[in-house]
Amino acid sequence: MRRTVRTKPQRAAVSFPAAAINSLFSDPRFNQRAAMAAFGAKPGEDITKQWLKMKFNDDLSDIRPEKSGYYKYYVHNFVTQFFSPERISGKRVLDFGCGPGFYSAILCQRGAMVTGVDMSPFLIEKANLHKARLGLKNVQFIAGDFINCSLQMAPDQFDYIVAIDTLVSFDYCRMTHDHERVTRAFRGIRRVLKDDGRCLVIESHPFFGQAFREIQADNGQCFCVRSPHYKIEYRLKSDVHHWFTLDEMTRATSENGLAIYRIYEPDPALGLKHENASAYLFRLKYPGMIVYEICKLPRK
Repeated sequence: MRRTVRTKPQRAAVSFPAAAINSLFSDPRFNQRAAMAAFGAKPGEDITKQWLKMKFNDDLSDIRPEKSGYYKYYVHNFVTQFFSPERISGKRVLDFGCGPGFYSAILCQRGAMVTGVDMSPFLIEKANLHKARLGLKNVQFIAGDFINCSLQMAPDQFDYIVAIDTLVSFDYCRMTHDHERVTRAFRGIRRVLKDDGRCLVIESHPFFGQAFREIQADNGQCFCVRSPHYKIEYRLKSDVHHWFTLDEMTRATSENGLAIYRIYEPDPALGLKHENASAYLFRLKYPGMIVYEICKLPRK
């Protein structure tokens, strides 16, 4: 008998337009140091002052319309949707890494009793000015390292802890990752969080958030290209952040009697669609933000 040999069909070679390839990593969105300079930041200037110039109006009346719209269309949208007045009125909330108190003020105006902690005296000064400007009473701001402050706080007191782009800042401008510091932060979170409380860690999405362009091959196939930001050893030199891997988050929480209860990957607000329809459609496919809802595990 003649034996029939089946062979796998050969895939056509994929060829990308040279111009698309050459321009991929020259995208200015990629160079965060250049972005800071564009907002008037000077070399050697306090990083917190640079950050404030990029993200918020000086009087904190609104969020700056960033090119990516991250704070405007992701963070602000999620915080105001999740923390409704019905959910947090009368609740005790810790804003871990509160910055200039922009979101602390929103939570306070919705009836929460808020404590904001940040390492930067400059940002705490801004937060207190914002508090006075709005006439807020049920919020206090503390300048200091949360890891140390949490040891001085009464245990099991907060219904919610919110950390917006806080953990990622631990490695800001560092070329190595300090897992022990992150672990100690979660240890402090567990100490001050109520047994039935929730911690919301809100960060730029560690993987898909770095997808920054789709390119079409000569044969019509479409591919998404992302930057190598996911692990710190592969990030670009122009990136001042370190994005947490999912493995990192699960290890750091489980090592401290915490568990990830739910992960959210929110779509951007519809406002982005009106401002930039193509960016909105892109972000529906490739999420830009991740939220870890964390709870305490029962004591053994």
